[in-house]
Amino acid sequence: MTDQRFTELLGKQLAGEISADESIELKSVLAGNAAFNKEYDLLQNYLEAETVEEENIDVVFDRIKSQIQVPAQPGLKIGKNRNFVWLKIAAVVAVVLGVVLLYNREALFSDHAGHLAWVKVQTKAADIKTITLGDGTLVKINAASQFRYPKKFSGDNRNVYLSGEAFFDVKKDPQHPFIVHTEKMDVQVLGTAFNVKIYPNDDFAETTLIRGKVVISLKQDHQSFTLRPNDKFTLSNGKGLVSRIDGESQVETAWTNHELLFKNSRFDEVAKLLERHYDVDISFKNPELKQLVFTAHFTKENITEALDALKFIGNFNYSVKGKNVYIYR
Repeated sequence: MTDQRFTELLGKQLAGEISADESIELKSVLAGNAAFNKEYDLLQNYLEAETVEEENIDVVFDRIKSQIQVPAQPGLKIGKNRNFVWLKIAAVVAVVLGVVLLYNREALFSDHAGHLAWVKVQTKAADIKTITLGDGTLVKINAASQFRYPKKFSGDNRNVYLSGEAFFDVKKDPQHPFIVHTEKMDVQVLGTAFNVKIYPNDDFAETTLIRGKVVISLKQDHQSFTLRPNDKFTLSNGKGLVSRIDGESQVETAWTNHELLFKNSRFDEVAKLLERHYDVDISFKNPELKQLVFTAHFTKENITEALDALKFIGNFNYSVKGKNVYIYR
């Protein structure tokens, strides 16, 4: 396969315009060409980690175009409003031709994104990871979460991205605010400790401040909320609410010690905690059981012991088949 055909297929893949037959063709060449496969992985990681603002797309693309000769791609139909696709395809060409992106990313994008070596950490159910960022910030990542961060911070802000739950102990640096970007809100801090919970399958999001000060900016209506120590912010149904936790942050941060702690929580909410903590799938055969309310603290119990304790409190039965747990009357 020629470089030009590979570039064409890869461009279509990233633009979301590849056909089923072309997808098979691309997978085949990636499986048989280690160099192409490595460059493809590098590019995928870059595009997943880096978000380029619309107003800067043309500038970035022109910078790429000025350093490479972009060959005509007969199979690609790029409309007038497909600037982001152009950016992706230009990056593909750069990788395939072995220039700029692979060896000179910083020079190419430095005034927009700084150092573009990004790291993605993905945790599975029942898995918790602890990492230290380049600035000394400590991050604990809860189960079933995804966290992305640059190997080296540069620019005015320290930007990271989260889906799921994580605890942050941020290294103080007043000149470079630390911003946690999530799907529904951004959390900006200077130096502080806080917990962020925003799982895709939860109908709410939370931020709990342990110490310091944070500012939360909602993406939908651009509202902002300032938290003080022991404040808890909850976003539900598009509405934000700040409440006090009376100096008790154990509920929100118990998971960092591999513990489960919940107070006056509905069974369907507890079920999600159990699923992530024990790597199981829980189904309710009787929907009304979801309304049961529990308060409990589990440290070293296994899933059966935890369910037995809840069963003693509530009026329900359960059965376990492999990783599947069934709750019923």
